[in-house]
Amino acid sequence: MKLVYFDEVKYKPNEQPYYWLGAIVVTPEMVFHLENAMNTLSNECFGSQVLKKETEFHAAEIFHRKSNFKSWKDINERMNVIIRLADILDSQEGLAKIYVKMDTSKIYANTSVEDMAFMFLVEKAEKYLRAQKSPGMLVGDKENDKVSKQFAETLSHYRESGTNYQFGMELTHLIDTVHFTNSHHSRMLQLADLYVWLNQLCSRSDPSEHPASLIIEHVKNNTDILNPQKYKIWPSVAS
Repeated sequence: MKLVYFDEVKYKPNEQPYYWLGAIVVTPEMVFHLENAMNTLSNECFGSQVLKKETEFHAAEIFHRKSNFKSWKDINERMNVIIRLADILDSQEGLAKIYVKMDTSKIYANTSVEDMAFMFLVEKAEKYLRAQKSPGMLVGDKENDKVSKQFAETLSHYRESGTNYQFGMELTHLIDTVHFTNSHHSRMLQLADLYVWLNQLCSRSDPSEHPASLIIEHVKNNTDILNPQKYKIWPSVAS
């Protein structure tokens, strides 16, 4: 049994030109080890490992000195937290990674980029689970009830009728519904957030620009994070 935790990076005009979905695929045994490592870091950063908003790791907030890291004035200390999180994400052999990258400028009118990206993520997760001969379950960040309901109903439709478009896919290994919880209650969702955030950072930032360069250099040279098992870049027929 595998758990597929996913999160997004939203499109922002003149800042973030793409919409991203990223997922990490883990076993329950991996979750045990990853949680222990995250809790150790949480104790160091916050003096507690209790799952609450005050102990949440959110990559963008660490980088931009917001929320739980607003008082962290030292840039290098904040970048070191992200680097340590990256090392935790990279620590488990067999942890799989999936991402979807959508060029929002090419989306047709009246087409939801979120729905389209979710369909691609579902297809890539299904393909990976088939290859592993393992059932899997999707777990997402419960940002709002409307999106949670929308994705749950969409997956139910895909499980009944297959995914959309000409080469739709039957879902045989993704089971149950999409489960949603608040990210501050899940260390795995916090790692999924880190994964998709690192992908967009490394794709759009100048590798020589400080402080992003500290993270990019470490991730590229010392981890396997940017080598996904499955991915979809749209529009493209190669992924």
